Amino acid sequence: MFKRVALPVAAAAVLLTSGVAGAADIGGPPILRGSEVVAPYEDVDKWSGVYVGGHVGMQIIRNTGHHSNGTNGPIPDGGAPPNLVYNFSYDYAQAKMNYGLHIGIQRLFGHFLIGAEFDFDGPSGKATSPWYNGHVAFSGGVAGNSYQQRVGFNWQGSLRARVGFVHHKSLFYLTGGLAFANMTVCTVLDDCVTGANHVVRYTRTRLGWTIGAGIEHKFSYNWSMRAEYRYTNFGSRNCFSTDACSINVDASDINNRVESHMVRVGVSYLFGAPAMPMAPIMARY
Repeated sequence: MFKRVALPVAAAAVLLTSGVAGAADIGGPPILRGSEVVAPYEDVDKWSGVYVGGHVGMQIIRNTGHHSNGTNGPIPDGGAPPNLVYNFSYDYAQAKMNYGLHIGIQRLFGHFLIGAEFDFDGPSGKATSPWYNGHVAFSGGVAGNSYQQRVGFNWQGSLRARVGFVHHKSLFYLTGGLAFANMTVCTVLDDCVTGANHVVRYTRTRLGWTIGAGIEHKFSYNWSMRAEYRYTNFGSRNCFSTDACSINVDASDINNRVESHMVRVGVSYLFGAPAMPMAPIMARY
């Protein structure tokens, strides 16, 4: 009796095993054994590593301050009671093209990203103010000379942290850190290139800070595109009539403050290759 039951059962097991193997051979769905789980492709880390890229955009340069005479400050305007005035005050902003390169390193922790980035930008054109008429208090009661303020970036850069959140193929991030720029600032009567008729002129590297936000989208494991806004403040600088930056001993710039608003787009290349997306995770129980 036992042999009559066991032989058909064994034959059925052989046929079933052969059918499963045949299905696998002809391209049928793989059979997961035990508790094998396949890691979905979306869980593969496509952000961690070192990257390089380029960017281009527009930068609004704003320059504010005062121009004075050899007193290095305001003087009475001759009224009663006297008002303390400068030769002129300036506050202007102009948009200039911005372009450069960036390099960074970053690490993904779940959906949160932390990284550091360095960027370096090329020269931009000079931002120039309107022509200002000097105050009569500086010129013996008659209309004074006309002046213009100019500021140009010879180069600039930043070293920043980046923190963000990854959702599907997009990164939403905040960024901020140290900014630096080499700039030429001058107050002129008619020319700030050849050195003729300018009363204040200096080229200095100034430190500041920057903060901003952006979005970056992956098109493949290696390539991504970003859009970013940044505000940068380079602080204030004085050029007194006794300083070397004052060409005319009877002129000085006081509290020269430079800021910028930058909007730019860029592309980045992440080095390396993706991890195997279909590696099974084995669990035993």
